[in-house]
Amino acid sequence: MSAMDGSSMASLNTSQVESEKLGGAVVDMSRGSGNGEDQGKEFTSDEEGWDDFGELYQKVDVHSFDLRSLNLSFKDASFEVKQRGVLLKPISGVFRGGQLVAMMGPSGSGKTTLLTMLAHKKTTPYTGEFHLNGREIDAKLFPRFTGYVPQEEHLDGDMTVREALYFYVMLKNTKMTSEEGHQRVEILLKQMQLEAAADTFIGTETRRGISGGQKRRVNIAKSFANIPPILFLDEPTSGLSSTDSMTVVQCLRNFADRLNILIVCVIHQPRHSVFQLFDLLLLLSSNGRCVYQGPVNEVVDYFAKMGRPIPAFENPPDFMLDVVTSTSLQDVEEGKDDAAHFADEYDEKVKPLIEKEISEIPKGPTLDQVFHIREKKLFQREAFSRSMNFQTKLLLSFQLKLRIRNWREIVRRLVLYVVIGVLLGAVFFRTNELMQTTFNRILAMWVVIGFAAIFTMEALPKLMADRTIYKYDRKDGIYSTLPYLTALSVTLFIENTILTIIMGSISYWMIGFSNLVGDFFTFLLFLVAVYWVTEGVMLLLASSCADAAQANGYCLSINGSCCS
Repeated sequence: MSAMDGSSMASLNTSQVESEKLGGAVVDMSRGSGNGEDQGKEFTSDEEGWDDFGELYQKVDVHSFDLRSLNLSFKDASFEVKQRGVLLKPISGVFRGGQLVAMMGPSGSGKTTLLTMLAHKKTTPYTGEFHLNGREIDAKLFPRFTGYVPQEEHLDGDMTVREALYFYVMLKNTKMTSEEGHQRVEILLKQMQLEAAADTFIGTETRRGISGGQKRRVNIAKSFANIPPILFLDEPTSGLSSTDSMTVVQCLRNFADRLNILIVCVIHQPRHSVFQLFDLLLLLSSNGRCVYQGPVNEVVDYFAKMGRPIPAFENPPDFMLDVVTSTSLQDVEEGKDDAAHFADEYDEKVKPLIEKEISEIPKGPTLDQVFHIREKKLFQREAFSRSMNFQTKLLLSFQLKLRIRNWREIVRRLVLYVVIGVLLGAVFFRTNELMQTTFNRILAMWVVIGFAAIFTMEALPKLMADRTIYKYDRKDGIYSTLPYLTALSVTLFIENTILTIIMGSISYWMIGFSNLVGDFFTFLLFLVAVYWVTEGVMLLLASSCADAAQANGYCLSINGSCCS
């Protein structure tokens, strides 16, 4: 059954479901399609934009497969930590293409854990059966074709919104031309309501940028760069105003309905109008048990028939979370724990029906068949959509562009290097002529080299900030380590080599070292070599230290030891 026909997360036979009573409540799991129009939901994006997006969608190589027939099922998914016990009790469910799914629960209920398990992002061991179209999920291929949006934004604040989207569009799509990339960026800007902020910087601590809600939409748009058939989001509305939250979820609603993408969100206490935009709700109790799984527009009636009607003028999500939060131990022993009661009823009446549906799902095409992957083993070895050469060129062009954009910082560093060069030259002025001792010549050279090495530490804070972005991009398969390091090293080399040569040239002739041209260039070559060694140490520290302060401490110690 397609999403547009009204299939739900558990599209069971209606007559069969109606025969199952949950404390007097009849739960119809055959509703909740993912069709916002059927539920009276409005859309802010224009049809013309979606038509353009549909044309580009043909280039993703999934057009021969109807995403409305896609289903993601999981059975007995659970997670246990030895020190804390079972954090997530066995849960089963089915999500379908075109649905917007909300996973809710109190803090510590395991909703984010379940999300990372479904997205195959969980690094620690967990249990459960996970299937796509009735077939076991290939853990190596699955993350390549799905999107995952963490709660925090990891974006380069020196980029504009348009530049950031173009960067990810070009790296996440195989064989996409620059013209097609710009076209997709414009459509993403329109559908994510970011056109007004397209040429605004994302923003850093020192550069004013876009708002928090806009930044969240940019982060989501980044995940839509390759139009994944399934998208997972961890609390996309966390920390946003009610208006921004509404805008974010409305954008997700549009993508789910117009492109039949399955979107699964962890969401925490949304306002009622935002809550109504979702098709399906998976509600967890505070002890990690499922208490409700079904259409959003039936959950109010379900709670009422279970003996906990939602009071008038109260936000349903707030009330539901209060109900499913376990109370005191005394209430549990006396049978007054609503969370346990709801979970027991669910396990007894609903879970068997969902598991029955999972067992009856016909086997559909595999991931490699959906995406027309001819050489599956070769594709698994290729962890990135673009070649190393393409990654290097694009990363280098962006690195150079962003560095030139910060020309004020370059001018500041240039003035600093010139001043230090003059000061060093003044302190050791004409050392060879006035003081012929070897000690003074060595001391002068040691000071010049020491300053050249210490100045490389200026880049540490920026490198530490960029490290977080790199780790997430690398994990998402956007670019690999070698192209990133190559682009970064070339950019740093060009700028720092020029500045080091300027400082070294000023101090060399003022101090009065050898007048031979060969000796002068040997001195500069030695300075550049020292810079490269220090730069390598700095990159090593930036990749291994917890923060910039720790890296600075180690760098100072190493520089001091080497220079002494």
